[in-house]
Amino acid sequence: MDNIRKLLDQVEVLPLSPSLLPKLLPALSDVDTNFDEVVRVISMDQSLTAKLLQICNSAFFGQTEPVSTVSEAVSRVGYQSVYLLVATINGSNCFPCPSPKGIDTGKLWRHSITTAFNAKFVAESAGLDGNLLFTAGLLHDIGKMVLAQAQPLAIGNAFYQPTSIASTEREVAVFGCGHAEVGAALLEKWKLPAQLAISIRHHHDPASALEFAPIAACVQLGNQITHSELHPQLVASPEFKSALDQLQLDAGNVKRWQEKFRNSRDLIESMSKLPL
Repeated sequence: MDNIRKLLDQVEVLPLSPSLLPKLLPALSDVDTNFDEVVRVISMDQSLTAKLLQICNSAFFGQTEPVSTVSEAVSRVGYQSVYLLVATINGSNCFPCPSPKGIDTGKLWRHSITTAFNAKFVAESAGLDGNLLFTAGLLHDIGKMVLAQAQPLAIGNAFYQPTSIASTEREVAVFGCGHAEVGAALLEKWKLPAQLAISIRHHHDPASALEFAPIAACVQLGNQITHSELHPQLVASPEFKSALDQLQLDAGNVKRWQEKFRNSRDLIESMSKLPL
């Protein structure tokens, strides 16, 4: 923990907290009951509200009449879509633009938003909270924003490759900790739910997350599915199969997730563009 505290203290651009997400996530348990609270929390942030309404009124959502309030957005676009948009807009604050030294923020953001959707698809198949896993996928690599600034030349393009035992060992050798540990420490600092921090800390080794192992397994699968577009061998790896077993799923689910991704590609592409 001392290494992590030193890293957080020394970086020039510390990721900003996605401050609304801890307030919105508890409301997911009963949307009908918490409708007014959801609208109130979102409406308190004028910049977020403006961007949300702009996106809801874009050609993608095809509204015949303009959406002019958060309440209308939730009612007409749907709570699930609004949450994904809010999480994306608010979560993008964690990825400063222009990029700080040592990392390509846009590249990391595109990977993160794609992983968020894939983790959500996995969670839905496993009967878990898709919105929680969308949030976990969005923030799973946030620790890289810190490590890259600490020693910009130490890791380089390795940050954009699938994580391996060797790359994790290299991070520990260079920084005294890995990006997953740093990311979990940031989430704890931001007071996000414990299951999010724990799942991110262990998303390369879900079994170590104990009671939160299923959540960590969803993040691991979402991450590996995203990387598999360039590294297709990942979906046949022992780690991938182990995560599937953890969720009592099988390889037959992968094609369904890939189909869901293709059907959502336009939305994912629009949400992956920075700045938001």
